[in-house]
Amino acid sequence: MITACADHMHLLRGSSMNDQNDSLDETVVNVAQQIRRLRERRNLSQRALAEASGLSRNTLSLLERGQTSPTVSTLKRIAIALGVGLNAFFDPIEKLNIVHVQSGQCSQLQLSHGSMADLSVGMIDQLVTPLVLKLDPGSRSGPPLSHDGQDFIYCLKGEVLYNVNGQAFVLEPGDSLFFDGHLPHGFQNIGSEMAEVLIVLSAPQDSTEYVTNHFPKGFVPAD
Repeated sequence: MITACADHMHLLRGSSMNDQNDSLDETVVNVAQQIRRLRERRNLSQRALAEASGLSRNTLSLLERGQTSPTVSTLKRIAIALGVGLNAFFDPIEKLNIVHVQSGQCSQLQLSHGSMADLSVGMIDQLVTPLVLKLDPGSRSGPPLSHDGQDFIYCLKGEVLYNVNGQAFVLEPGDSLFFDGHLPHGFQNIGSEMAEVLIVLSAPQDSTEYVTNHFPKGFVPAD
């Protein structure tokens, strides 16, 4: 494992050899996925890990999306903040065609006024993204957002107000909503207790990026 880690480190430092480009791209993607997986396992937000590692949140976001190649020193800082060795970033991620998530076992992305769980981590050729969103009383999403694909919403608990393209829909347990993601939309927990909704996105999306887009400052408390 030490030798394998050293090989990956060599790739991350960069090389002028064309035949290493594919290996470099694959390594960057794998490291990006592992950083996110390890962070979510520890219930850390991107902001919390960025502060703990001395990086900017934007830099960490780019790293987790595989849009920039991390330096060895950057990986060391993240590893220390996560309490893992450098080898943890290069362990293979198991890909599955069956993903079984037991109650209480999924990774929770903690936010300032709620949380989100991604129920699809590890799925091969993923076509949809199922998420469970929990909203504290009064919390709401940020400015209206549009994105590719479609959104299916099923209310599990509480009372949630969805605004889609200027139309208001109050969802209670058992109610659902299905709409084109290009339509401007947002939501708010208008009840007095924690609300919980199942969100299914027709286009695969990174749950962290989804949260960052919908809640740039985490969940926003009611005015």
